Amino acid sequence: MNTFLATMLAGLRKLPDTRAAIEALVLFLLVIASGAAFVWGAGISLNPDAFEANTMMLWASTFLFPSLTEELVFRGWLRKGMNLPALAALLAFVAWHPLQVVIGLPFAQPIFMDWRFLSVVAVLGLACSITRVRSGSIWPGVILHWGTVVIWKTLFPY
Repeated sequence: MNTFLATMLAGLRKLPDTRAAIEALVLFLLVIASGAAFVWGAGISLNPDAFEANTMMLWASTFLFPSLTEELVFRGWLRKGMNLPALAALLAFVAWHPLQVVIGLPFAQPIFMDWRFLSVVAVLGLACSITRVRSGSIWPGVILHWGTVVIWKTLFPY
C-alpha cells in the first residue's frame, strides 16, 4: 500500500484522545468567533427563517462533502508532527475556495472570492491542520469543519 493511502487510513482509524477533543473544541470556538467577526464586518444578515425542514439532510450531506472529503484531500496525507507540510496544506485549502468559483464548480459561491471569507477559511484550515498534526487523527478536523459548515449553511444559506 502506498504511503499516502496508508497515512490516510491510519488517520481514519485513529480516534482522538480527550486532549485532542478539547483542543478541537477550543479551536472550533475560535473559528466561530472569526466567522462572527466576518459576518459583522461584512454586514451579512442572519437569516433564521432559512431553517428548513430538510436541515437534517443538509447536515448529513455536508458531513460527506465538504467536511470529510476536503479533510481527506487537504490533510489526510499529513502525519503527526508534520508542521511544514501542514502549512502547504493550509495554503492549498484556502486557494481551493476561490478556485472553485474560477473553474465553475456547482457548489462554488461568489462569497468564496471575498478576502474576509477567505480569512475565516484560513482560520478553519489552520484549526483543522493543528488538530491533524497534533492528534494524528483526521476526525477532530472533520467534525470541526462540519460544524462550521453546518452553522454557516443553516444560518446564512446562499
